[in-house]
Amino acid sequence: MKLDGLESFRLQTILRVFLVLLQISLLLFGLSLSANMWAQQTTISSVIICTTAFGILFYVGTFLVSVLHPDSPFRTPASDLLATICQKIYPGKSTSIRHTLAKSSAIRWILETSTNPEIVEAAATIVPCVQWPPNLDASAAFARLRDSFVACRNRPELYVKYGKAMAHLCIQPVKINKELLGFLWDDKFNQSRSRFIRDAFMAGCAAYKQLKSSREDNARRRKHRASARTALRTMLVHGTRNKLSRPDDEHLIWYGDLRWRHSDEREPSYEKFNWLVDYLGDAENHTDHETEGDALLALSSMRRLGSPAKRPSYINSLIRCMHSTKPPRVRHTALRAVFEAREELASMTSASMPQGVDAQLLDGLSSALMSAVRPNDYHTIHDTRPDGSFHKDRDFCYIRLIYALTEKNEWCHRLIHHGHLKWCIFLVNDICRDDYLRVGSCLLVIFERAKSLGEDLPFSPAEKRRQFPIAEAWHTAQYASRDDPYVDGIQALVMVTRLHLTALDDSVPREWFADLAAKVHRALVNLQQKQTFHVNAGIAQAEIDAAISSMKDLHTDLGHMVEEWNISQRDDEASGS
Repeated sequence: MKLDGLESFRLQTILRVFLVLLQISLLLFGLSLSANMWAQQTTISSVIICTTAFGILFYVGTFLVSVLHPDSPFRTPASDLLATICQKIYPGKSTSIRHTLAKSSAIRWILETSTNPEIVEAAATIVPCVQWPPNLDASAAFARLRDSFVACRNRPELYVKYGKAMAHLCIQPVKINKELLGFLWDDKFNQSRSRFIRDAFMAGCAAYKQLKSSREDNARRRKHRASARTALRTMLVHGTRNKLSRPDDEHLIWYGDLRWRHSDEREPSYEKFNWLVDYLGDAENHTDHETEGDALLALSSMRRLGSPAKRPSYINSLIRCMHSTKPPRVRHTALRAVFEAREELASMTSASMPQGVDAQLLDGLSSALMSAVRPNDYHTIHDTRPDGSFHKDRDFCYIRLIYALTEKNEWCHRLIHHGHLKWCIFLVNDICRDDYLRVGSCLLVIFERAKSLGEDLPFSPAEKRRQFPIAEAWHTAQYASRDDPYVDGIQALVMVTRLHLTALDDSVPREWFADLAAKVHRALVNLQQKQTFHVNAGIAQAEIDAAISSMKDLHTDLGHMVEEWNISQRDDEASGS
């Protein structure tokens, strides 16, 4: 009743009127005192005038700050009145911003201070509905959500609710302590990633369908477009195992995994991604580079070029997004999407061209791949920026893509025509020196394939093979961790090893072959032990089986070479005695 009485008698308004009267009284008192003392004591009057003037200036300053910044704590009735007038004359976002700040501050305060689980749950429900102000330190609120998230692992409904609240904070421009984003050794977190990605994907699909059906109401279209963008951003938050990610983290471009499954563990059909292909091709999104990059990362989870009906449209969008005028993030996410579809792309030749795709379209894609990694027309840029002459993650992805495509002669001719061989030659020294296991061997195979087509190289592939540290590469393979995506380089390493063996002479000691055979065997055992993890990480079982088979054959052949050497040595010793 007391609260109702305070509201009905407008106590807050009355107190504000008293405050205004007090401020006016102080101003009049200062002015009258200054005028009265001016005729009696000039010195004292000057001090009073200066003090009054400073007070007036300070008041005007806080007054203007209150008008210009809705979150100012120095608000007065006069500043509120002026802000309202300005809002009428110059309509803007100040009212909505003030309302947003009030809501986010209240939610943050509850999460940081409340000890009532029900109140914290209610605040977590509201978190995804609020836009948070930039540069706000939300670490304490996020930590509270994280603790509740971990504690509710056996309560699916609450677990999902807290997870979505954390994901929403991750896509906001707030500050969050990086240590809070990690969930190492949390199997429940990894098992639930698919659920969170699927929910965000479906939310984006629903928002886009509503966007296309709202053709006249601009306010509704803006709302649905914003919902679709938010859904894509949320997907990216769950793109890394064992942690939550900020959507603009460059690590997601090269190592993010946005694959998801239905609740019954079925993989989604390619038709499920049709809306996203349309969304990417929508002309209204062509200048929204953030959304383009997010959509491309989501599409890369198909690991294909989409459904037959949307395949040409998707390829055209990839070509557009790899244009040299696009920002690095857009070009690189498009490169990643092409890389994930490399097997399907390599199968597209004149003998097996799918409907809607022709040689001209693939030529455009080949040319666009060059601009994706070299937008500056071969101008050397010696730095570590995304468009630097050597960017480890970008170039590793690019070389593994070229290695897969050059397996077909038709693609090999196409890539050479568009300058890819020249760029591989430019990269060879840095790449081989930096990572000879994953991509150094891929480069050497690329050169061998180009040489077999009669292409002139500025060096001898055999000479490069002699410089390639075969034994060191297998040494690395035998101790490669399960987090190292080296599997697709194994077959290239086997091929380079075989080429290297054919060029060796009798001066190579037997111990070198025996040591190499032992390293190949340990690398084989290492891969066999970790193949389950690699499958869970997204590497196809067929690719792992092919790598294991090629290693077994190489190990067998090395064993025969060592055995033949031993037999030859025993025969020589017997004949000598």
